[in-house]
Amino acid sequence: MIFTNEMKQEIINDLVSNKADKLNFKIDDFQKLQGADTETFSFNLINEKERTSLILRIYRDTTERAEREFKTLQKLHSANLSVPKPYTWKKHSQGFSRSYLIMEKIPGMIASDYLFQLKSDEEKFELIASFIQELVNLHSIKWKNQFPEVQKPDIKNNAYSFVEQIISFPKEMIIKYNVIELKPLIEWLEKNKEKTENLSLLHGDYHMNNVIATPEGKLVIIDWANLMVGDYRHDLGFAIVATSSAGEDVLEHFKNLYQKISGREVKNIYYFMVLSVLHNLLRCYSALTNPKITNENEITKNMFMNVYKNYTQYLVKIVKEITGIKLKTLEEAVF
Repeated sequence: MIFTNEMKQEIINDLVSNKADKLNFKIDDFQKLQGADTETFSFNLINEKERTSLILRIYRDTTERAEREFKTLQKLHSANLSVPKPYTWKKHSQGFSRSYLIMEKIPGMIASDYLFQLKSDEEKFELIASFIQELVNLHSIKWKNQFPEVQKPDIKNNAYSFVEQIISFPKEMIIKYNVIELKPLIEWLEKNKEKTENLSLLHGDYHMNNVIATPEGKLVIIDWANLMVGDYRHDLGFAIVATSSAGEDVLEHFKNLYQKISGREVKNIYYFMVLSVLHNLLRCYSALTNPKITNENEITKNMFMNVYKNYTQYLVKIVKEITGIKLKTLEEAVF
């Protein structure tokens, strides 16, 4: 993406409230970062006195998600959860033609990269323990008062309501676009549905590429577009799948750590490992067969088939191991 002067001025206008000061600011050093669902860039806002490093998240279309993620970050920041400070958002942008969000840039590196450059097992164990601790911290937030607007599954009247909520959209798209290979997976998920006993605030996309490790080793959670209320095992299952796809099976380690830190017994996590990746599986099939299903493009197709190829291969593998279902089209594309 080429950032025009019009785009840069629009960002300055959003960030700087005093009209007289707007002329004293400039923007430079746009750098594209890796992102799975948005185009993400780092940049600097500069005047004579200071340089502020920021992150720009540009969504795939005009959407409510920018405002929702901005307000989510505000509340989580106030609740002392380890998240970036949000600065501004815009739904209708003239320069970008899409919604965007601007937030603090956290110094450091993606936690997955940070983990692999650590030399001692002790340091690695400490980082993983911190990663699970942050997840437990999120799941412990008293969400009813702070996030009343987030849709809450009615588990009192239907203990399966959260699972049904997660299945509903992919199921609708699979039927509408006749994604034949994913129909048996929907049937398996519905046949083996898990009850939700307690509700927690969820990240919805929790993995080490959505966590920044600062130079001091502090972890900061990013990418809050999928915040929801539901079963904590959904986040834990997703984290297990994403981390294990890098080559080492972390299922028992993550599960035992979560149980030790939270005091909860984690049951039937295999089901949630499959449920938590259902939407990404649908996105893979959309990228391969019909972009209209989940609004994919060449960038996201390249992401699943090349950049995150190991992850996509792992999805095929665990679905087959846990459910016995073979995803032939996807398997042929990535193996």
